[in-house]
Amino acid sequence: MKIFKQLTLIIAFALFGVLVSYLLSLANINFPGSLIGMILLFIFLLFGLLKVDSIDQVSHFFIDNMGIFFVPGAILIFNKLELLSAIWWKLTIVILVAFIVSFTATYWSVKLTLYLQNKKKMKKEERIDA
Repeated sequence: MKIFKQLTLIIAFALFGVLVSYLLSLANINFPGSLIGMILLFIFLLFGLLKVDSIDQVSHFFIDNMGIFFVPGAILIFNKLELLSAIWWKLTIVILVAFIVSFTATYWSVKLTLYLQNKKKMKKEERIDA
């Protein structure tokens, strides 16, 4: 029953994201519903409106089996190779640029996070010493 509740919570956020996306599309603002749902879930977790324990088991299941979710996309790419063969070099450039941008963003995000964690740790040690 606990897993069912956790799955229901995740699906509810996903469906709410789709609903918000639909409402935004009425105002000519296009934004993916799945992304809105993930952002809302993150906000609820961040502000403590939803506890991590309330989605823990199901989220670990999804993370452990994430590779399965890429299979349909990979099959679609193989089915459309004749279309992609005409633009393979453009696609390669886009993939390389996206890789470099995401790698750089990840690097700076981790660096900033470590800096902030060390800064917080130093302040905590200063309070203890004082």
